[in-house]
Amino acid sequence: MVPDLKHAAVVVEKLEQNRIDYALGGSGLLHSLGLTDVVRDWDLMTDAPKHRVLEALQHFEVTEIISGDYPFASEYKLLIHDKDPQVEITGRFSIYSSKGLCRIPAAAVSRWNGIHVGSPEAWYAAYALMNRKEKAELLLSYLKKAVANQSMIHILMNEPFPDEILEEMKSLRSPLPE
Repeated sequence: MVPDLKHAAVVVEKLEQNRIDYALGGSGLLHSLGLTDVVRDWDLMTDAPKHRVLEALQHFEVTEIISGDYPFASEYKLLIHDKDPQVEITGRFSIYSSKGLCRIPAAAVSRWNGIHVGSPEAWYAAYALMNRKEKAELLLSYLKKAVANQSMIHILMNEPFPDEILEEMKSLRSPLPE
């Protein structure tokens, strides 16, 4: 079954009209890569301030929800559509590791069905931090077959991820040309 994109599409349209950068993450990202058919919600990440997002979505019913207990540390989380699949926007997605606060970049690296899609590298790291092993392994396996985004790997390597996640990211680095 193909998940319904219509609610996500209208939210994305408003974000783009208001020049708010965003990136699809979570199971939507996995679906866009052909790694799952199950999408519980459309997770949109942004680094935009909450007031700008709320202004862009002023004609929608928006509910601020708890972004999760520790280790989650995102600045805000908004629920726009609670229909299946629901649409959520997370501002400045962050998760604590044993070594400190890790920022997960909301950088879009591709486009799928008219929606900007986030970094598989960043979502591998996020899922690994969240201890969602199956999803982390799906992305790691995908990244080992694909060409990993070296710019994103470099950005992520500067975050305080646990050593095991850093080691996996190092394994995705391209060898330097001789």
